[in-house]
Amino acid sequence: MKLSTSTGDFSFYVDTIAEKVRCFKGSEFKNINLEQTGTVPEFMEESDDGWKRLAHEWGEAAAYAGVTYVVSHSPCLNPFQSSDDEAYAATIRAIRRSIEICHILSIPRIVVHAGTNSAFTEDEYRSKNKKFYSEFFDLMEKYDITVMTENTPDAPYHTLSTGREMREFIEYVEHPLFAACWDTAHANINTQAKAEGSYQSITALGEKLKGLHISDNFGDGAHHHTWPFAGIVNFDAVVQGLLDVHYDGYFNFEASYTLLHAKNIPYHRRPWVHNGETVTRLLSPSIEMKRKATTLLYEVGKYILESYDCFEE
Repeated sequence: MKLSTSTGDFSFYVDTIAEKVRCFKGSEFKNINLEQTGTVPEFMEESDDGWKRLAHEWGEAAAYAGVTYVVSHSPCLNPFQSSDDEAYAATIRAIRRSIEICHILSIPRIVVHAGTNSAFTEDEYRSKNKKFYSEFFDLMEKYDITVMTENTPDAPYHTLSTGREMREFIEYVEHPLFAACWDTAHANINTQAKAEGSYQSITALGEKLKGLHISDNFGDGAHHHTWPFAGIVNFDAVVQGLLDVHYDGYFNFEASYTLLHAKNIPYHRRPWVHNGETVTRLLSPSIEMKRKATTLLYEVGKYILESYDCFEE
C-alpha cells in the first residue's frame, strides 16, 4: 500500500491550491490528494476559462513539486441548501468541473459529499442524493473516473454512518463507478460508526471501498483531523480491515492538524493583547515547522504500514 497526503496540509500557510502543492517540493510524499474543497469562484462562472486555467496551474505546480495527483476531493457544496434551482445548477456545474479537472490531471478517483436538508425524511435523503449523484454518471463513464461518497461525522439518518449503511446506499445508487471513501476521524465521532467499529465497517464495504481519509481525534464530537497516535483511533482495526478486503487504493492522509494553525477549525488560538498591542509572534507555527511535521506524518504512515508488512514506496 502506498502513502499519500492532502493539499490541505498547508491550508492557511499559503493562499492558493497551487501554492499548497508547491510546498511539497522535496517532500517524502510523492502522491497527493488534490483538495478542490473550498469555494472556488472559477467553478461557478458561466465561462470555462477560469477553471481550465486552474487545471493548468495545478498541473504545473505538481510538475514543479515532483508529485502525482492520485485522488481528489470536490468542492464541499450542499446541493440541497436551498430550493433555488439556479443554486442547485451552480453546485452541479462546480462539481462537474472538478471531475473534468480530474480527467485533465489524470486523477482516477474523487470524493463528492452527499447533500442534506433538515426537512428531508430518510427516504427523501436517499432518493434525492441518488438523483444528485446521477448528475455525474455521464462524466464518470466518459472518463472512467470513480466518484466516492464519504461517511459523515454527524449523519442525520442511518444512511452514511457505517460501512454497512454506505454499502446499502451504494447498491441503491447502482452504478459500477460509484464507491466509498472511509474517513477514520468521522467514524470516531459518529455514534453509529463508533458502536459498529472500524474493522466491521471496512469489511462491510469490501470491494466498494476505493478511498481513505486517514486521521485521528479524541472521539469527543469535535470535527478534528490530527495525525495517528495523537488521538484514540485504533489503527490495528483499520489496517487489518484494509488487508482483509484487499483494498487497492492509497493510504491517504487527511490530517492537516499535525501542527495546529490558529485558523484551523473547530479550535482557534486567540491573539493576545499586551500593552494595547496585539501579539501574534507565536500565534501559529512557521511553515518550515509545518514542512517538518509533514515529514513526520510520512514516517508515521510508513511505520503503520510496515507494521503489517504492506508498505510500498
